[in-house]
Amino acid sequence: MLRAAIAEFTAKGLAGARMDAIARAAGVAKGLLFHHFGSKEGLWSAALEQVYRMLRAGQDEAALLRLGPVEGMRRLVVETFRLFRERPEIVALMNEENLHRARHLRANPEIRALYNPLFAAIEALLARGREEGIFRAEVDPVALYVALSGLGYFYCSNRWTLSAAFAGDLFEPERISSYEDLIGDMVVAYLLRRPERATDEGRGTPVAAESRDGKKAAGS
Repeated sequence: MLRAAIAEFTAKGLAGARMDAIARAAGVAKGLLFHHFGSKEGLWSAALEQVYRMLRAGQDEAALLRLGPVEGMRRLVVETFRLFRERPEIVALMNEENLHRARHLRANPEIRALYNPLFAAIEALLARGREEGIFRAEVDPVALYVALSGLGYFYCSNRWTLSAAFAGDLFEPERISSYEDLIGDMVVAYLLRRPERATDEGRGTPVAAESRDGKKAAGS
């Protein structure tokens, strides 16, 4: 029943979805839907919870922790993007729920609780990165997840408009692979600790940073 509901809600949204169509697709009497979920909005809430469970099932906290701080964070970015890409129903139902200002989501405390293990893993990776001297000291794990999730979410939610307006087919395999590298590098670059710049002891001014070829950086 939930699979049928998710498919109908993905195609038509909450207002356009029909309980008759969901019942037919599920091979059950419509009354059974009302028996289990109470109403179409009750079924919507259950379907919404299910897509969040799909998302969280694809984010393996134990695997992230085994990879260590840098590769663990990179994997989280790429896996989250892959989940949005491969499960468009997640993006569709999230978009629809935002139109309702998360009214159903706020009424379901179980969805919020789904994220507790993930944020514990993110905090553990950040702590290990700080202990190893490679991550910056102050990182808000919630803001970090919002940012890294958004990098994948926007690419998928706006796939058609971006492709039509200027980008071409964003879902070409080569472009997907290149974008995964890009967003992984972006998040890791933000997290890496910036070494303190040495100063000229005589003048108290920063010493010029050297570029990769050993030359002084321009403007130093």
